[in-house]
Amino acid sequence: MKTVLTKVLSAAACAVMAFAGFSGATSLKQKVNAAYYTPRLIVTGSEVSKDRVNAGDEFDLTVHFINESEDTHLYNIKIAFSSDDNALYPVAGTNVCYVDSVEDEEEFDVTVRMATRSDLEPKPYTIKVSYEYEDREKMYFQDSSEIVVPVYQTPVLSVSDLKLTKNEIELNNKTSFSMKLNNTGKTSVYNVSVNIDGDMINNVDTVVGNIDKGNNTTVDLSLKGNKAGSGDFKVTVAYEDADGNPYKIEKTMTLSVTEPVAVELATEETPSFNFTYIIAIVAAVVVIIIVVTIIRKKREKKYA
Repeated sequence: MKTVLTKVLSAAACAVMAFAGFSGATSLKQKVNAAYYTPRLIVTGSEVSKDRVNAGDEFDLTVHFINESEDTHLYNIKIAFSSDDNALYPVAGTNVCYVDSVEDEEEFDVTVRMATRSDLEPKPYTIKVSYEYEDREKMYFQDSSEIVVPVYQTPVLSVSDLKLTKNEIELNNKTSFSMKLNNTGKTSVYNVSVNIDGDMINNVDTVVGNIDKGNNTTVDLSLKGNKAGSGDFKVTVAYEDADGNPYKIEKTMTLSVTEPVAVELATEETPSFNFTYIIAIVAAVVVIIIVVTIIRKKREKKYA
């Protein structure tokens, strides 16, 4: 009796294990089939046609796709591009493109001409790539991916009101130079410096620092003439953007440096006297005195 019971329990255990194995195999087969028959279109990467995309630029965006399905063709593929507030948008006026069909495990690229708004702040912007497609059974699928494109702002620094208090100075004398720097761009400029270089003056360098967007500053420098002559001197304004890329503005101005005027001491000339005139004058005076004396004496005798 014990032996029979043992055989029954063993048979029952085998049956349970066999059923569990069959159920697991069926479940595994269903999972494999589900993954096998579900078409998957994914974005594998992207690239832009420019090393640096500035606000206001146009560029080509190429997106790489792959049909990961092992035996399923994809049909009627619709791909759309969008971004928040239309920060980046297709130049053609439509954000949708179509691909008729893609074979299983096939890779393909889609290129679209994009533009950026000129008023964008410098930062990374996201382009959403949405795609819809069908399989051979007309089953409908959809998915999306995101592509990040850094956008930069070209700094705009202008120079105005270049002035000299004196356009002509003597050697070793000085004149004052001034100008205004205006940040008219949409981003700050950094490490602003000014250099003045010329054959007739001492070279001058000064560091201005950073200028925030919409702000301006005035630069005042003193220039000393160290060589006589007339000609241009160069004013160079150097600055950087937020990524350290260098920019430069060059202006010229004209200055004359002259030799000092020699100081001549005026010498007083001793006037030469004509002694003939002096003798004549003295004689005339003597004659007058004698005449006056005689007349006086005659009058005195008359009234005596």
